[in-house]
Amino acid sequence: MTSSDSPGGYRPRTIASEMEQFLSDIQREQGLSANTITSYRCDLRTAAGAITKPIEAIASADIKAFLDGRNEQPGTTNRRIASMGRFFRWAVSRGYALHNPVDQVGGRYHAEHRPQPIASEAERRALDHAIAASPQPYRLIFTLLREIGMRTDEVLNLNVGDVILEPGREVLLVRDSKSGTKRMVVLTPDAMPRSLRGLRSWVRDLAEPLAPDTPLFQSSRGNRASYDTLHRRWVQVCKQARLVDLEDGREVPRYTLHHLRHTAAAELIAFYPEQVVRRILGHRDPRSTRRYVEIVHAGSHRANGNGSGHAPQRREQQAS
Repeated sequence: MTSSDSPGGYRPRTIASEMEQFLSDIQREQGLSANTITSYRCDLRTAAGAITKPIEAIASADIKAFLDGRNEQPGTTNRRIASMGRFFRWAVSRGYALHNPVDQVGGRYHAEHRPQPIASEAERRALDHAIAASPQPYRLIFTLLREIGMRTDEVLNLNVGDVILEPGREVLLVRDSKSGTKRMVVLTPDAMPRSLRGLRSWVRDLAEPLAPDTPLFQSSRGNRASYDTLHRRWVQVCKQARLVDLEDGREVPRYTLHHLRHTAAAELIAFYPEQVVRRILGHRDPRSTRRYVEIVHAGSHRANGNGSGHAPQRREQQAS
């Protein structure tokens, strides 16, 4: 299939040339959030840089070669597979391809799905200091990730009406980023003091009463705060905390945003029963929560035996 919308005449349709039209179509037809669209855009932009063939010529082998060449964590690979699969389903519906090459690409799996809390107390303390020095709204966003263990999308998708701070009834109504259902997270001053103080201050300082569906965290342009900007801020936090490593001559954060969720979960186990932590984190499978209990208990045993607690963990993004 070719397109004639360039001055030079016909040109092949590629992932790069059709990506924005695809994103526009699915956002209009399905009402997807800005964060979801941003995620699709990032995945497709990465794929477009490696796969430049016309859409109709792209085969499953091309997709597999692209994914294998990235050498990424299974969770990231599976997200890219889902993004490309949706793009090619759209391309088939538009007549740009005869079949979806992603249908023949299987997902990737972790050999063992283990949480990875930040083990070093010194590193946790350095991160906390760097987060406290961040500008708003990112300071509060990082605090919610660090102290409550919410997923990044869950924090960015909070609306003004999701924050309830009545005395004795301080809760967040969190839309689960996986199932789309809402859960209630009770905010307590013993386990979540910084989050509670930060939310009280943030809501109090809002310029005027806002509609309940107004994004709680907005960019300087008035749009919902984006993952891309949050990630750039996270890089700065890690640099300030001196938690970066050199990889291929460039500085890379030692930890991902998702490590904050793992770290918060391991700390919440010390405050609450396993069932309560499961509700806070939004785990559908109780085994996901139980892994944190096992890690904390294992760390306690090592500490009692004059060990160093948890072994240091390398950078990895998990889906729990």
